[in-house]
Amino acid sequence: MRLLLERAAPGDSIPVMVTKHSISMLAKVPGRALVWATVTGIGLGLAYVLSPVSVWFFIAVTGLFVWVSRGLPNRERRWVLGTLTIAVVLRVLVIAVLFLGAETGSCGWATPTPSRVAASIEAAGGTYTTASCSPLTIGNDQFVSFFWDGDGSALKRRTVSIQNIWLGIPIDPFLFFVAFDPDYGWTTYVLVLSYLQYWLGSAPYGIHLFNVLAFLASTLLLYRLVRSSYGRATALAGLALLVFLPTPFAWSVSAMKEELYILLGASAVVATVAVVRTNGIVKRVAPLLLLVGSLSVIETVRVGGRLILGTGLGAGIAGGAITRRVSLMLLAFLLVPYAGYRTLGNADVQVRIMSQLQKFAVIHIGHVRTEGNHYKLLDQRFYSDLSASQLEDGTLLAVRPVEDMTPAEALRFVSRALISFVVVPLPWQLQSRTEILFLVQQIIWYLMVFFAAIGVVAGLRRDPFVTCLLCGVTAAGALAIGLNSGNIGTLVRHRDTVVPFVVWLSALGAVTTASYWMSWAMPETLDSE
Repeated sequence: MRLLLERAAPGDSIPVMVTKHSISMLAKVPGRALVWATVTGIGLGLAYVLSPVSVWFFIAVTGLFVWVSRGLPNRERRWVLGTLTIAVVLRVLVIAVLFLGAETGSCGWATPTPSRVAASIEAAGGTYTTASCSPLTIGNDQFVSFFWDGDGSALKRRTVSIQNIWLGIPIDPFLFFVAFDPDYGWTTYVLVLSYLQYWLGSAPYGIHLFNVLAFLASTLLLYRLVRSSYGRATALAGLALLVFLPTPFAWSVSAMKEELYILLGASAVVATVAVVRTNGIVKRVAPLLLLVGSLSVIETVRVGGRLILGTGLGAGIAGGAITRRVSLMLLAFLLVPYAGYRTLGNADVQVRIMSQLQKFAVIHIGHVRTEGNHYKLLDQRFYSDLSASQLEDGTLLAVRPVEDMTPAEALRFVSRALISFVVVPLPWQLQSRTEILFLVQQIIWYLMVFFAAIGVVAGLRRDPFVTCLLCGVTAAGALAIGLNSGNIGTLVRHRDTVVPFVVWLSALGAVTTASYWMSWAMPETLDSE
């Protein structure tokens, strides 16, 4: 027996065929399941209408959860999923607080006060007009960010401006200039967030969810890598530490580019391991493409990122090859110092190194001269010699004082930069109440560095190649960040781009120390087990 149901429509009808078999199959489905399926469908539909970015975020998170839990024992899978669920929920709640606490206004940011830009437009014969709020920004025009996300509001406005341009919505000429300004804050990250909102709709607070997703993806990539190299205990300890560390937590819910940068770095490390250890040319194609893509894109996220990451990976690969045999390690111990001495003794090399260090010194002085809490790396004369008469057009970057930097002064500059990367901020360098709260984080960081040193020794025994890669990426990042810093807040934020690699070495060191202590304190118990 067949039932023919027709749904009337203007001009025609669409037949819907329902058979006895389909009815019987439907009848076998429990009523509670049908109710929950219906409620879920309606809920997802409403959620998608209200916030498409949020729906896609939870779909992506679910996919990550399924991927990371593959092949895990039941107990470990429950522990991992439970930890990740708490981490995600806490981050979503923080972003919800930001959203609920946001102010609504009249798009005051879209009508800037006439400035030199407006004057120049009018002088050139153009017309300086102010654009009214577009439907895309009404109700979300005051892009409030967390107090630690100082650049977040500006970035959100920039992405919405680009989105409006692509949609053909007129915007203020000043906003057009700011949106595509190549000199200040331009990265591929801006385009990523703009495309996200172009396809899914304006989502100034959904941007934060993208960073949460990037953080989770990079963390889980490293978790799977470390688990296969160092074991289950190290991987679980590192995972719990990384997802709840205060400052990485703060950056993961911000609107800044660090999380995308970390994801590209983690992808490159994992891809490098896959390329080296995968058998067969065909199977190496995918990780090789991932490696090349990560190195290419990371340069567009942060200038110099490709050089830093590439140097770290190259050092890690070389270290992994050397540590395979004791004879190679002894040979490297003898030849590397000699090769370094001969290279640094070359006059042309010395000129290039000094020129690059002078550029780093200029950047450092610029950080010292900006607002905020600072620290110094150069000899005092480089700060004393910088007077107002030496500044050009009000710039804070002075070139003249560092031109006569001596090799000894350069060496002290590099040494202080590396030490400061580890120890700054010292307790007496903290000034405000907010910075004092950071003291707990800094103590955790000191402990991480201590256990990481132990972890390197243990890692060279368990998996020399992965250990050398983690050390290489960390060392290259530490050198670049240390030489280009001078502001405590900026240092901490940039330092956290290498913290995910340090965490796993620290976890290995802590697990190794705990195992050694337990074997010494309770040998009989361990033997019985």
